[in-house]
Amino acid sequence: MEYTTENLEKAVTLFYRTEAGQQAEAHHWLTEAQNSPQAWSFVWELLSPHRNSEVQFFAATTLHTKLMKHWNEVPEDHYELLKKRILEAIINYAMGPKIVLNRLCITLSAYIIHTVPAHWPNAFEELVSSFQPHHLPSVEPERVIWILLEILTVIPEEFQSTLLAISQRMRVRTVLQDVSKDILKVVEMCLTPLPTTGFEMTNLTTYLNAARCASAWIQLGGLNIDDCTSVMNLLINLTCFAYWNKMDPECMSSEEMELMEVTVEALTAIIQHPHTNRYQGLVMKCSADMLYKFEKILECERNSPECNKDIVAILYGLLVTIADVHSKIFINNLKSADPEEQRISFDLFNSILKCTNLPGLYPVDESSSTLTFGFWYTLQDDILSLETAECAQLLLMIKPYYRDLVCIMLRKSMYPLNEDGDWSLDDKEVFRCYRQDIADTFIYCYNVLNLEMLDILNTKLVEALHKNNATGLSSHIQWNEVETCLHAFGAIAESIELENLYLPKLMITIKEIPFRELHRKVMASALETVGSYSDWITEHPEMLENVLPLVISALDKPEVATSATMALKDLTHSCQKYLLPYADHILIAAQAALQGGTLKLAECSRLMYSIGKVLSILPIPRIMEYLNIILAPSFKEIQELLNVDPSPAVKTSLITRLKVLSSLFNSLCVKKPQTQIIEQPTVLVMQNTMPLYKVIGEKYGTSNDVMEELSVLFKYVVTTLLDDCTPLINDILQLVVTVYRECPQSNILMVAKTVVIMFGNEDQFRAIMHQLLHEIVTTTLQMCAQLNSANQLAEKTDVLEGFFAMMAQLYKKIPQVVFASGLDTAALFQCAVLCLSLPEAQTLKLCASFLVNFISQSRDTAQASVVQNYGESLVLRILLNLGSTAPRSSVDIFSDLLLALNKKYCDNLSRWLNTLLAQEDFPSPRISRQQKEHFIRQVLR
Repeated sequence: MEYTTENLEKAVTLFYRTEAGQQAEAHHWLTEAQNSPQAWSFVWELLSPHRNSEVQFFAATTLHTKLMKHWNEVPEDHYELLKKRILEAIINYAMGPKIVLNRLCITLSAYIIHTVPAHWPNAFEELVSSFQPHHLPSVEPERVIWILLEILTVIPEEFQSTLLAISQRMRVRTVLQDVSKDILKVVEMCLTPLPTTGFEMTNLTTYLNAARCASAWIQLGGLNIDDCTSVMNLLINLTCFAYWNKMDPECMSSEEMELMEVTVEALTAIIQHPHTNRYQGLVMKCSADMLYKFEKILECERNSPECNKDIVAILYGLLVTIADVHSKIFINNLKSADPEEQRISFDLFNSILKCTNLPGLYPVDESSSTLTFGFWYTLQDDILSLETAECAQLLLMIKPYYRDLVCIMLRKSMYPLNEDGDWSLDDKEVFRCYRQDIADTFIYCYNVLNLEMLDILNTKLVEALHKNNATGLSSHIQWNEVETCLHAFGAIAESIELENLYLPKLMITIKEIPFRELHRKVMASALETVGSYSDWITEHPEMLENVLPLVISALDKPEVATSATMALKDLTHSCQKYLLPYADHILIAAQAALQGGTLKLAECSRLMYSIGKVLSILPIPRIMEYLNIILAPSFKEIQELLNVDPSPAVKTSLITRLKVLSSLFNSLCVKKPQTQIIEQPTVLVMQNTMPLYKVIGEKYGTSNDVMEELSVLFKYVVTTLLDDCTPLINDILQLVVTVYRECPQSNILMVAKTVVIMFGNEDQFRAIMHQLLHEIVTTTLQMCAQLNSANQLAEKTDVLEGFFAMMAQLYKKIPQVVFASGLDTAALFQCAVLCLSLPEAQTLKLCASFLVNFISQSRDTAQASVVQNYGESLVLRILLNLGSTAPRSSVDIFSDLLLALNKKYCDNLSRWLNTLLAQEDFPSPRISRQQKEHFIRQVLR
């Protein structure tokens, strides 16, 4: 269908007013029309005033698209005409529709980005001069100002999104930064209140547009704080004016709210400018101005029964940013001899503490306290990085804030008493993340307070457990007060070293908590706390008798099984050598929990890991007794599953059993003296069950999910037993070859890579290693040839990633084994080059990694002829990717390849580059001969 105005109008109508199928078809055709050269002609006809607004908007959008994506289609001698027609269109649509006018303003900004400074050097002076009310008498003055500000606002945004050559981008950025001060003067004129009346709410739209324009240009980065002092004062005062003079005293309108958001965004951009810290005096002056003016608004909101959470979040966000970005300035002020400077720092810290301490629960009652956590980290981090004496002095000054902060966060991290009440699932998830942020902040508090914090937490926990009412009688324990203290103790576990006063008290207290009378979350937190102190318990093994009974008793409780199995896993990992007296209790309880059938898969896996750790310290006969009892049901179930036809349910059950077995094999390893030879229990189990794994490979070799779990199981066996697994190597590798030959997949390659790296140099396995590599490489090359002939190579990127990841590692660590395997290295090299045409970044990265290792070792491994014969095809592929097909994020990948070639084959690379780039319009018609020559010089230097 031709791109006539009538056809285009019909297509636009179809797009807006039909069902989804026709809509998609119309969209496809209209997109093609936008990309066609004819669009430069029909766009002006569609912008005719008598067309409907939908057609006009399509035309304006098309014009913008052409300027963004097809600027190279415009001849230089048409630039002036194009500018004139865009300006005329803006004036014609000055009074609307607004959606069309906005798009035309964006179009003009795109034109400016492409033509400054070479073709329209004084663009901004002309722009400001042209859009003055007295030059456009037919248009309302407010609308003229709106148009000017709209054009100016979108110029920085267009600059960020427009694709430009690096040199052109630098020139345009320089121009934009040079005119930033002039643009700011225009903004100041629009924001400056009249001397007689001051700010007026009737000018709210102009204020909003001017503030938005200021924000856009400030974020461009060309303005320092000393350039923005006047605008900052105007924005601060305008923010206060918008709040204190709102139309409705009860609430702010959407426009008033948007104005506050935009003004604060602009102020934030100024404060965050990387050069702002050079102007400490200005930072202090402006910060104090914002602090004391905005604190009045915040105080009003805090005292209001209907607090506006958005206003609180906006203003606190700004104050926290000031304190965070310029924390060193405010820290230095703490040592200042000027009491006023000290006061500003203290008042700012107090304001932020009030934000952390906002009443109610996050995120239901307030949404701002989370903004402060980053600042509390920065403050202590900056102070702790100072010299010892200076650090000690400052720590004394900030400790009161962190003491209060601990108490505040204990309250803020409390669950509501009715935890299953009105909270939505989203609220619960947000609160879970919030508690994690609080846990991190507790660590910062501990860095400042050390034992003082433990004292606070211990006191609060004891108070919560032994609370008395007004008459002196014991009152009911509030479970959330106990839980929040345990949560805090758990949060700081990794920071505590060699503590012998408060932590023993904590372990004894945990033993005495009446868990049956309290909410399940108290026991869950207690278990998590025990697990987090497993390393400390290693140094205090006498504490096991206080905590292990709790952990063991919780294994069969579904509501806390997750926390119990995690705690047991931590204890068995860290305190393994002290568990012999408790081994039977743990194993019996664990076996009962597994047989109970209430545990989830992850809990079963963790429990099996713990079983392996405990079994590893027992004599081998007892290990085998327990294994027969614990594993017999699993292997019986696997056998039954393999006797029935494959189905999704059978596959899921099989995966579950393999995951649980993997966890056991990941931890079960009997330590032995170097002189003693023993047969590991895992080896005995694997030898007896290997026929089952072979059947799994035969029946489920094409299932990635099942093979992934079987591969993980084999990998854990090999990496856990190390040299003790040698009796299993032949069987494992035979299964790997069989499965991979039947259905190439990345999971099984993980096993092959691990085994070859570990045992590739050992004489007894040399033959099977060579056979393995030969089979894997041959199978992969055949697969690539078949897929490439059918243009389906992209369907197996996961296999190719696993394959080249393996080969890169082997070339790097044991190249002699690889080259002794009789591989077709030329075909392998060509396959890697072919795979560089794939779009996935990870595939490109791994193929390039293999090629870099191959090239780097080629001269030492008699493979130089491969690179010399096929290196030109590699360079061709690299140039094609850089010139057209690859995303910019992949440039570093190809630079590594060029670097490797330049290092080992400099003469060849020079010849290949000069030959290939001598071709006209290669690799892209947009690249000039001078740019090609510059590229070659940069690569070869």
